[in-house]
Amino acid sequence: MRFGAHVSSSGGISNAIARGREIGCESLQVFTHNPRTWRPINHKPEEIAGFREGAAEYDMGPLVSHGLYLMNLGAPDKEVPTGPPAKGQTRNIHRASIESLTQHLEIGDELGLEGVVLHVGSSKNDTYENAVVRIGAGIAESLEASGGDCAVYLENTAGAGDTIGRTFHQLREVFDATGVSDRLGFCLDTQHLFASGFPIHEDDGLEEVLSEFDEVVGVDRLRCLHLNDSKTDFASNRDRHENLGDGKIGADAFRRILSHPALQELPVILEVPGLKGDGPDRENMDRARRFQQEGLAAR
Repeated sequence: MRFGAHVSSSGGISNAIARGREIGCESLQVFTHNPRTWRPINHKPEEIAGFREGAAEYDMGPLVSHGLYLMNLGAPDKEVPTGPPAKGQTRNIHRASIESLTQHLEIGDELGLEGVVLHVGSSKNDTYENAVVRIGAGIAESLEASGGDCAVYLENTAGAGDTIGRTFHQLREVFDATGVSDRLGFCLDTQHLFASGFPIHEDDGLEEVLSEFDEVVGVDRLRCLHLNDSKTDFASNRDRHENLGDGKIGADAFRRILSHPALQELPVILEVPGLKGDGPDRENMDRARRFQQEGLAAR
């Protein structure tokens, strides 16, 4: 396992390397775009070079980014109102999402990232079936337009509202709808699994969950693990992360997760709030490594 965290890239993308190293990261996840606006960041060549040089110097990897939260490839392919009604502004969310994903993949290649972790999307008042077709086609278009090697990692969701990706069957249907497999993988989030009703906190629950994932999706397609405890109850369908061992999933479950043989080659990315509320910290990184060692010793 390569332990890492989602770290800030404020002040320049190259700063993320030092921030990750400070808390003990071997791997890393960043935002290459401001996650709450459509406008892409114009990364300076020296920042891109500094990011790559820092990652190489400290042997940091695999490296991934997380797609911005505004993207929804499942949205209908049409203009919809945005902003105050009086201004009459509109946006085609589906097309904007394809453009943004393409940008994520292109800058991902420049930075040497393995993949972009993507929230699959939602149906936005259309049928599930139509949304899956749009998502698959949108991912395929972005992969073709971007070229390169940077991949898309489909992430499971906590299951709120009409989001797609709460079950392994939904993730597999999106995978199949793309018609592309060589640059498409999966990312599992422990809090999302727990919140969407997968019993990873139970003694034998993890084995059942991974067996189902392998049968439906294929564990060989799993590329990344988001390691987060949960503030909310089992099957709550609410996406609320907690520091490792302090939430509803608990330390024993993380010992089983982090020592499972099928997961040992993955980058493990923490997205926890941190003890001071300012994101992943060294204490949570230390807990992750300790839980792995304790879990391995108990097997």
